[in-house]
Amino acid sequence: MCGVAGLALRSWDQDFAGAFVGAAAKFLARRGPDAFNYKRATPNLVLAHSRLSIIDLVGGTQPMSDAQGSIVFNGEIYNYRELKEPDSTYQTSSDTEVLLKGMNDKGTAYLNQIDGMFAFGHFDQRRHRLTLVRDQFGIKPLYYFADRNRIAFASRLQPLMLLSAKAINRKALAEYYFLRACCGSNTIFTDIIEIRPGEAVVFDLETFAVVEKKIWAERRVVHRQQHNVGQALQTLDQAMQLAIDRHLVADVPVASLLSGGVDSGLVTALAAKRRPDLSAFSIGFQDQAFDESRYAAAVCQRYRIRHHVRYCDTSDFSSFLMEWPVIMDDVVADPSAVMLYIVSQFAHDTGYKVVLTGDGADELFGGYNQYYRFQLARRLYPYCRYFPWAVDVVRRLTNHQSRYVHFARTAVCDPNYYGTGMIFEPHLVRELVDQDDVLSEKRSDLTGALDLDLDHRLPDDMLTRTDRATMHASIEARVPFLTRYVGMASWTLGEELLLNGRTQKFLLKQLAAKYIPRSCIYRPKKGFDLPLAEWFRHGMKSFVCDTLASTWQDDYLTPGVMQSVIQDHLTCRNDNADKIWAFVLLEGNVRHLRSIVPSMFAGMQP
Repeated sequence: MCGVAGLALRSWDQDFAGAFVGAAAKFLARRGPDAFNYKRATPNLVLAHSRLSIIDLVGGTQPMSDAQGSIVFNGEIYNYRELKEPDSTYQTSSDTEVLLKGMNDKGTAYLNQIDGMFAFGHFDQRRHRLTLVRDQFGIKPLYYFADRNRIAFASRLQPLMLLSAKAINRKALAEYYFLRACCGSNTIFTDIIEIRPGEAVVFDLETFAVVEKKIWAERRVVHRQQHNVGQALQTLDQAMQLAIDRHLVADVPVASLLSGGVDSGLVTALAAKRRPDLSAFSIGFQDQAFDESRYAAAVCQRYRIRHHVRYCDTSDFSSFLMEWPVIMDDVVADPSAVMLYIVSQFAHDTGYKVVLTGDGADELFGGYNQYYRFQLARRLYPYCRYFPWAVDVVRRLTNHQSRYVHFARTAVCDPNYYGTGMIFEPHLVRELVDQDDVLSEKRSDLTGALDLDLDHRLPDDMLTRTDRATMHASIEARVPFLTRYVGMASWTLGEELLLNGRTQKFLLKQLAAKYIPRSCIYRPKKGFDLPLAEWFRHGMKSFVCDTLASTWQDDYLTPGVMQSVIQDHLTCRNDNADKIWAFVLLEGNVRHLRSIVPSMFAGMQP
């Protein structure tokens, strides 16, 4: 795992290029602490790379070049040994060289052969073209800026701030307050674009024009015709076994992040059957009402896994509050990401560089509570639609609790699914921002709901959160659920094998029961209920009020709405902690990004 960056200038500016490389060195350092290198691939193109050495620790240095092209690559190609051409000569044992030769020979047509996670920039020497690519699921991030004279790309937003005009993207702002993350190719600034999952963008470095923009990944085909539990279990079991085998490929030890739930428990158990010396890392809490480490311990005891538990309290979270807008550069308003960083740093301090996680299982197999509530609301709609006044009744009875009001509106007048992780629900986001098209993405059935979350919730929110939290600790997070073959196994399942009554992830839990204790499977998830509500009312009250008094967001939000949200919270009329967290996080994030200027990074000589 690494950080990548590149800059192409129609007219070479040595000072500006040096500043860009300096910014890349600074802001990608945690992604790749083992080495930082840069190279003039052409008189007008410099490539930069920060390395976290995982495969071929000596020979995998980047930027990597041969007579046909150059590459800077972030990620892993798990099947790189099988992809080696028998008639080709390889100078290293790295997956990077395999990818470089594949792109040189076949271009983006090569990518569907890859089993891995990746984001990279490839320069074709013969055609003088720069191709930016991101993996099918969007596990690894990549952003770019382009105008008629300059093209730049990076794994994080900060190096691109040297080129950006930093004008707020109003649609992205609305998406953020709606779904707690900017969606698709949008970022918070209008001129910074994120490569979408499975996308390739090709630039001609003679004309500085985009000559091709396409989805290279094979189209996701969903046919939910599998209703036989036994056959479905066998197929899924085989897919997961293969995924774990490949995700353990590394020249350094691999550990697991273990929450004690179904997803990470299954991944950890399957890994332990292959690696008897596996270590697992968990978060624990002194307050037993929140602590789930005992469930993680049960998995570890079954397989004699070395279990490392980092016990936390609220002070651990509060110590990162001011730093988090810098860490989470492509901002995601999920406060639990701080805990993910803490356990990742724990693994790093123990000597690990690679961990397995359970990300992606909820979106593939129907794990979110919202899916059940959506299905219930759809069933109620034919009866409730005759009682529009019921929404006002629910609003009064719940003291305007937005989650319950949204459920009532879904059952009474809007039987559609808009996504998981909403902060300002549809009826509220319209009041906050004047951007109606933010609600254009919606689905009307369970399969559509899962597709929507695979397209947006997973890459824009969950994977972005995981990438930033783990990479800030210089840890590579691998996600075995997010492979083409595990995905294909999930896309054949009948809906009753996803959500069966109130049982979410029905089939995945059936599989997990073969490998982990039932106590880890059939129980309500507790999570960690961070006391943000009380902090914002007491210890952080002045911070919130000061932020509100001098916010740049006044130019973009409907006057008075955020003030009412905060006032309702401070007076205990409502719990709006998630909305206030989103507000203060974005405020600090944009202030940080706008503070980055070229003069801060003079001195590099690419």
